[in-house]
Order: sequence, then C-alpha cells, then structure tokens
Amino acid sequence: MAAQASPIWWIEVIKISPGLISAILAVALVVTYRKELRALVSRMTKLKALGVEAEFSGKAMDDAIAVQRVQVSDGDRKGALRRLTVIAPLLRDTRVLWIDDNPANNRYERALLESFGVRIDTVTSSADGERAARENIYTLIITDLAREGRDNEGLLFVARLVASKTYVWTIAYTGSDQQGQARPPHLFGITNRPDHLMHLVCDVVEREKL
Repeated sequence: MAAQASPIWWIEVIKISPGLISAILAVALVVTYRKELRALVSRMTKLKALGVEAEFSGKAMDDAIAVQRVQVSDGDRKGALRRLTVIAPLLRDTRVLWIDDNPANNRYERALLESFGVRIDTVTSSADGERAARENIYTLIITDLAREGRDNEGLLFVARLVASKTYVWTIAYTGSDQQGQARPPHLFGITNRPDHLMHLVCDVVEREKL
C-alpha cells in the first residue's frame, strides 16, 4: 500500500503558528501602505487634539462668562468659539498688550486667546502700558477703564497713545454693562461680554492680517 503524501509545509505552519502568519501579513500591510497609514494616524491625532482644544476653549469661555456675571446665550457662546476656530491661523503669534490693574479678573479670557496661539503681554499700570507700546509692536491693545484711582484712566491712557503716535487698535474690556452706551473716542470697541470681546479681537486681527 502506497505511503500517504505529506501535507504541504505551509499548511502545517498555518496550523501550528497562526499568530506568526498574522504578524507577517500585518508587517506586509504596514510596509505596503505606510504612507496612507501615516496620514491616517496624523489625521486621528489632529482630530483628538482639536477635540481637547475645543473642550478647553469651551470651559475657558464658560469660566469667563461666570466671572463677568453676564448673560450669554448658547448660540452667542458657540458663535464666538466658532469664529476663533475659523480664523485660528491668523490668531497664531498675534501680539496683544493687555492692561488691567487686576489681571486675575480676565485670566480665562487670556487663556482662551492663548489657546489659539495669541501672545499676550500683561501690565497693571498705564505707565507700563505706554512703555510697552513704545518698545514693542502689537496688533491690538486691551484695556480696562477704571484703575489707578480714576474711573476713566483707560480712556486717558488711550488719548495719550494717540498723542504720542503709539496708538494701535484698542478695545476696552470693562466690568459694567455697555449696552446702549456710546463708544468713546479712539476705541475700536468696548464691552463687558467675553463673547463680544472675542469677536472684537477677531475683527481687528482680520483687518490687520487679511
């Protein structure tokens, strides 16, 4: 009686080591489609980063709204965050001078802008602000109004910038409701709402960089 033929060797390998075959196939796929896989991983990483950034930005906006004690609709909140996201490439490396004698009051607004790459210098007095404006190039200045014992020091500061020819677009960010109030001279805008502040910043950046 003839001897039974031996099974083909690779069938035996599959029976013995299915994990080995899977590993070989996986390596072959990676080598063959390495560019496509690298692009996919890159997209996934970017999407994850965008998700984390969006979550951080939303929390910073919510905290700013809470500190300012203003009413902001969900639509207005989302609109401001969407605007920041849309012009994020323009915001990156934008230089801002922020003058407030109590910087802790606007730490969340600064954190929100910085999350989009804005570079912010903070000072607490008009004198330091005027010096910084002379020595640096800023796209815009954000100032409070009441400081150094005067309710209108922020406006006096802006007037001095104009007189010294160091003025750049300036936004006043206040602690009081500005609805229905006239915009003071030389100010690009004035508000006490974090969402409106973000829109004003975006307006200035678009004017300067587009």
